[in-house]
Amino acid sequence: MEQIACLNFCDIMNYLDQEEETMEDTIKKTAYKAGFEHVERIYIGSYFCAQYFLHMDDRLIDDIVTLAKNKGIYLTLVIPIIPQKDLNNVLKKIEGYSEYFEDRLDEITVNDYGMLVYVHENYDVKLNMGRLFMKDYRDPRHPKYFNTVLKPKIFTKYLIPLIELNQIDGMEFDLTHEAINFEDKPKGIRIGIHTPLSYMTVGQICEYASINKELEKKFRPNQPCMKECQDMIIRYDLEDNREWVRVGRAVFFENRDCKIEELNTYREIYFAFNIVERSNFYNENFSST
Repeated sequence: MEQIACLNFCDIMNYLDQEEETMEDTIKKTAYKAGFEHVERIYIGSYFCAQYFLHMDDRLIDDIVTLAKNKGIYLTLVIPIIPQKDLNNVLKKIEGYSEYFEDRLDEITVNDYGMLVYVHENYDVKLNMGRLFMKDYRDPRHPKYFNTVLKPKIFTKYLIPLIELNQIDGMEFDLTHEAINFEDKPKGIRIGIHTPLSYMTVGQICEYASINKELEKKFRPNQPCMKECQDMIIRYDLEDNREWVRVGRAVFFENRDCKIEELNTYREIYFAFNIVERSNFYNENFSST
């Protein structure tokens, strides 16, 4: 089985900006941790947070694009689900990135149907359906669902017209079960699989964004923030010998043993959360029961 090496810096791109090393050194270090000899593609943007996407550091984007040009690496821009109040600003942000589309940034991953149609109708780039399209059960605390072989629910007769209408090139999945069987994958669709963490759940209310707010203004959905999530990652101890972390709005669990069936080639999209030094992890202990 051939695995195409990709790095996922979505939602944690701020950690790449380290004074003690260059962007190239950081990417080399991350690739080494992932077990990659070389990197073919880097994912930038956000899967889970419109506020993060809106306030990405353009200087860092420029640095990554420049590095990608010099090293022959391709880039994928990831767009999260966008609330209505932020839509116009996000569309302007995407338009601003369009100057890169004919360079190394040749692909966009979207996570909702509205943005899928918008990107298809307005930009000539390859298009992926992101991980938030995949609605399969995803919780290792429930062995009835977790200890099974998943056949993704999205592979139905309704998917084919959607692929043809919007010229979809790829689909992205998480390691949500004991094994995933791709025998029903539509012909010609490229599969990306996120490792070593699977996202379990995501909400529109951000724990980090409430840190600096007055009590009566805490825990509001889709509120502007100061990117507090860029200073800390929360690690949960569920006493199950499995890594559990919160990055921004999303909670992830480790699943290194998931088997991939009926697939000859796929992108391994390595989430580089562990480029963050352990001193920046905040630990919370929870019972696994």
